[in-house]
Amino acid sequence: MDVPQPDLRVKILLDVSAVSLPLSGIGRYTLELAGHLPHCPGVEEVVYLAGDRVQADFDPAAIPPPPPASRFRQWLKPLLPYKLLLGPYRRRRARALAASLHDYRDYLFHSPNFSLPPVEGRAVVTLHDLSVFHFPQFHPRDRVNYLRDQIAHSIARADHLVTDSAFVRGELLQLFGLPADRVTAVPLGVDAAFRPRPVGDLQAVMARYGLRAGAYLLSVGTIEPRKNLAALLRAHQGLDRAQRRQYPLVIAGAYGWNSGPLLAQLEQLRGAGELIYLDYVPEPDLPALYAGAAAFCYLSFYEGFGLPVLEAMASGVPVICASGSALDELCAGSAEQAEPHDDAAILASLKKVLDDPAWRSEATERGLARAATFTWQNSARQLATLFAELAA
Repeated sequence: MDVPQPDLRVKILLDVSAVSLPLSGIGRYTLELAGHLPHCPGVEEVVYLAGDRVQADFDPAAIPPPPPASRFRQWLKPLLPYKLLLGPYRRRRARALAASLHDYRDYLFHSPNFSLPPVEGRAVVTLHDLSVFHFPQFHPRDRVNYLRDQIAHSIARADHLVTDSAFVRGELLQLFGLPADRVTAVPLGVDAAFRPRPVGDLQAVMARYGLRAGAYLLSVGTIEPRKNLAALLRAHQGLDRAQRRQYPLVIAGAYGWNSGPLLAQLEQLRGAGELIYLDYVPEPDLPALYAGAAAFCYLSFYEGFGLPVLEAMASGVPVICASGSALDELCAGSAEQAEPHDDAAILASLKKVLDDPAWRSEATERGLARAATFTWQNSARQLATLFAELAA
C-alpha cells in the first residue's frame, strides 16, 4: 500500500545500540530502519546513537563481535536488588546519556528497543511485545523487572508509541488505559534475500550443514521456554520413525535463558539421528536454510509479530505456527495454525504438512502472496511520516 508522504522535513536521531552480534529480532528491526530511513521522503537527516556516541554514519559491517560472556556477571546480576541497586543505576545512566544528547534536542529521537532516556526533544519508542506482563515465567527475573520499569518510563516520556502489530497495540491501550491516538502499529518487513530459490542455489549451504533440500523441518529462534520447542519436539516424536528420519527437525538458534533442560533433550534426539541442532546460524546462510526446508515450524506461546514466520512465507515454505497472539494477524489464513498447548493439534498439523502435497502447494502460494505485502521500505516510510507529523 502507498504511504502518504510528509510535506515537512524531519531530522532523526536513531538509537542503533541494539544492532549487535548475534543479531536478534530487534537488532534486525533496527538495522533495517538504519538502512531505509535516510532514503524516505520527508527525512532531512539521520544520525545514529551507538552506545553513548552519536555518529553521522552507520556501517553494519563494522559491528564488533560480542565480548565473551562473563559468568560472574551472569551469576551476580539476578542476585542484586532491582529497586535498590540495578534500577537506580540504570536510571542514572539514562539521565547522563540524555544530558549528553543536549546538542541534538531538535532531532526526533527514536528508540527501537523499549527503553527511552529522558531526552529533551520529541521522542518515539517502539514496544515490540508485552510478554513480561503476560508471561513473566518465560523471562529471567532481572529482565522482567527491567522491561516493566522501562516500558512504564517510556510510556510516560514518549510523545508517541509504536508497536509491530495491531495485536500489541490493543494490548498496550487496554493494559495502560492509553488514548488511541498515542499508539501506532507499524508492521515489520522482510528482506528480499528471503525468497524461493532453485535447488542448485542451495547446495553450498546444504552441504555446510549436512542437509538435503526439501528433506527437513525447520525452526528458527532463540532456545528459550517462550518458543515452546518442547511441544514441537513431542509432536515430531509422534510421527512414525520412518517419517522422522525422512524429515528430521532442524533447529537454528542461539542459547537463551533457561535453555539447559531443552538442550539436554536436543542432544539426546540428535544422537538418534532425528534432530539437527545448528546453534546460531550466520545471517548470510539463513535465506538458503529457510528456502531448503520442507516446512517451517513455529509454536511460540506469544509473539508481538513473528518475523521468522514472515521470512519463511517469503521463502516459499509452508508454515505451521501457533494460533493466538500476533501470529493470527500476521498469517491471516496463509499458514496451518495450532493451539500451542495442544500436542495433538500440533502433531496433526505436522502430519498435514507432510502428507498433503496439495495443501503444501496452496499454503506456499498463500504465504508468498501474504509476505509480499510486508516490506521494510514501507515500514520505514510509515515511521518517517509519523516522525514528520510529530516534529511539525
